[in-house]
Amino acid sequence: MTVLRIMFDRYDARSLATLISTGGVLPLPIVTLLAPDTLRPGSLVLLLIIWSFIAAVFVITAIRSRLTDAEFAVLGGLGIIGICGTALILSNKTSAMAVLALVAAIPTIAAISPSIPLMLSLSSLAAVGAVVVLAVIAATPAAFVISVGAILGSITVPLFLVIALRRSLEATLERQTQLSGIDPLTGLLNRRGFLSRVAPLLSAAHVSTGWVGILLMDIDHFKRVNDVYGHLAGDGVLLTTAAAIREVAPPGSVVCRFGGEEFLVFCVARDEAELRIAAERFRLAVSEAAPVTVSVGGVCAPLIASSRSRGASTDEVVSQMLDRADHCVYQAKTQGRDRTIIEPMDPVLWRRPAVNPGAVKPHDTTLQYTVFELFSRQLGTANQAAERS
Repeated sequence: MTVLRIMFDRYDARSLATLISTGGVLPLPIVTLLAPDTLRPGSLVLLLIIWSFIAAVFVITAIRSRLTDAEFAVLGGLGIIGICGTALILSNKTSAMAVLALVAAIPTIAAISPSIPLMLSLSSLAAVGAVVVLAVIAATPAAFVISVGAILGSITVPLFLVIALRRSLEATLERQTQLSGIDPLTGLLNRRGFLSRVAPLLSAAHVSTGWVGILLMDIDHFKRVNDVYGHLAGDGVLLTTAAAIREVAPPGSVVCRFGGEEFLVFCVARDEAELRIAAERFRLAVSEAAPVTVSVGGVCAPLIASSRSRGASTDEVVSQMLDRADHCVYQAKTQGRDRTIIEPMDPVLWRRPAVNPGAVKPHDTTLQYTVFELFSRQLGTANQAAERS
């Protein structure tokens, strides 16, 4: 059990499956030495070349432990070529068909990743390679047609099962995420969780500084990270970025993962200068902790609370500020990325939501605690550090 635990800790599912599938071929030279008639005459050199490919896939995977999409595409392609080549040089057709069936394993392993180009490329290579091998070893045209149908089924059926299972799990996770309000990857709030906490923060801002600010952060060139290093590396970047943002977030602010590579901070601000300082703190924290940079756009505005119907609702206030913040992010991107653009807004007239007295219990201190955190911003750096610890 300890060995299995170490294996699962060191290798992800895709790399572990690659080790298992290629490891079964490693004893092949020993088998052929004990039973030379298993090979076609004169194919020993070709066997050693093919075995070297498969052994290289095994060794590289064992060393890397977690393959990127690009690495798995190359190694998976070599594995498929090695399997097809091995099936060609076996003298016994039954053994050749058994070995050829292994080509289905690599596209199925690729389906673990959400990369559709990776799945399609390896599936196509496996199907073409299998058809070529069957055209050579099939005794009759009828046997060729039957064998092609069987091998294509063995490639596509497990592939679709894995895709269907992954989508089902993703849908279940998405539903749970929406209900909980927490992003499962970073542990930050998601959009639903963020929106549920905006109204208390606006109330706190109204009774403290009277100003509210939004900072929207977008990771620069994040698609390039996924394309070059794979989605697992992209998830690592998101985790590191989220941790850096959470570390320097002002007390009482609301931090959420707003989109794929977008993070949002909703906070109380005394003025535009204070929000600009906070934005620079976030930008520097991410660049120091993660191998990426962020473009930061933000807006701040005086908040005027009103119980009149002509005021903007909470959702409308957030929408207005987000639109401006998104425009600031766009400006930061066009001006070279890794920079902050902060703009002031006209005073926002907020229509405070009606409070149902029966919905809040007398001993409920959640809002009071939030207000206390917001006021604690004025106690100085030392007190803030003590609160975070």
